[in-house]
Amino acid sequence: MNPNIFNGLPTYVRITILSQIRRLLSTPLFSSDDKEDLTQDLLLFYLKRFYEIPDSDEALVVHSIKQYATNLLTQRYHRRDFLYSSLTDYEVDGEFSFLKASDYNFETNTLMVDIDKMTDAKEKKILQMIGDGYSINQIVAQMHIHKRVIRRLFEKLRKKLK
Repeated sequence: MNPNIFNGLPTYVRITILSQIRRLLSTPLFSSDDKEDLTQDLLLFYLKRFYEIPDSDEALVVHSIKQYATNLLTQRYHRRDFLYSSLTDYEVDGEFSFLKASDYNFETNTLMVDIDKMTDAKEKKILQMIGDGYSINQIVAQMHIHKRVIRRLFEKLRKKLK
């Protein structure tokens, strides 16, 4: 990252942007590869909204940047491709790795028909929620189950589908 990127900006803006980047990078949703993109995104947000305004309220600027960073986090969390990548990335969680990109057509896919035959109603509901884009944490909260239940379901499916 270019250290001069914050030249001409108030110190509190630089501190707020850097603290929000650190917060975003501390989540599993962003990696160190995203650091420069996040910096540019938050900086552009500030420049579009507040740079032209003389004597803008510092609290409003700080709150707006924090809210924008939270929105970035929420958007990334709800992206369907993040859910899919989190299920297939061995570094994130090797337990959830049986889907392929070609398996998105759930109605006509023979793999999904086989899975449908092997699962009970609760497991079908879990798979349906995954197909609908729910995250593992959302499924756990909504169905009042533990993450181990979902892991065991995927283990069972992997063993039977080999």
